[in-house]
Amino acid sequence: MIRRWFRRLAVIQALLALSILTYLAAAAAGGLLSNGAPVPPPGEDTYRIGLFQGTLHTDLLIPVTPDVRARFAFVQDAGVPVLDPQAEWLVVGWGSHSFFATVGSPSDITASTLWRSATGDASVLRIDVAGRIDDFSRITLLALTPVQFGALTDAILDSFAQMADDGRIPLPYPGFTPTDGFFAGRDRFHALRTCNVWVSDLLARADVRFGRWTPTNYAVRFAYWRFVPRN
Repeated sequence: MIRRWFRRLAVIQALLALSILTYLAAAAAGGLLSNGAPVPPPGEDTYRIGLFQGTLHTDLLIPVTPDVRARFAFVQDAGVPVLDPQAEWLVVGWGSHSFFATVGSPSDITASTLWRSATGDASVLRIDVAGRIDDFSRITLLALTPVQFGALTDAILDSFAQMADDGRIPLPYPGFTPTDGFFAGRDRFHALRTCNVWVSDLLARADVRFGRWTPTNYAVRFAYWRFVPRN
């Protein structure tokens, strides 16, 4: 009886390890496969956006143009000073409700948070601003045409859930900085649709050539290496 139990446990562990390895391999392949977006003609890019990667998460950095400032003015209600003239970049991230509501640093991540995030959780957008950035060594830059940039901002706004007749309502999360704010997101977060997949999905909607499926940070890096031209 005990031997049978150990054999079953060994089989379960082997299947779990195989599933994880398959997922990681598929992530690498997904980052190297094209999303099918057309290659824009040279010389048409006028906007540069950034990808800022932490340990597990990728944020988008969007230049705060007058149009962006006006369209995202509602985040001011969450304490995000997008209307401040010194705000030059809008920082946008999408992720798991359980993660954003309870995690202050990687050491705060619990097994229950990981399980909830992997199996399915409500999504949340984290919005912040940054001032002048002089050092872009940790930021990956992508060049977009005006049409692509407009489509990208449309896609970001479409990621917010409409919680009331008058628009988006801030969520009372403690936050990571004095100036960030949180809003309910559209769609659910899970292992097949992570924050990094959200980034590549938005780029695909903006016709920016990138990886087809990028659930991990390294898949995002592979996609950038494979599809984004360096000047």
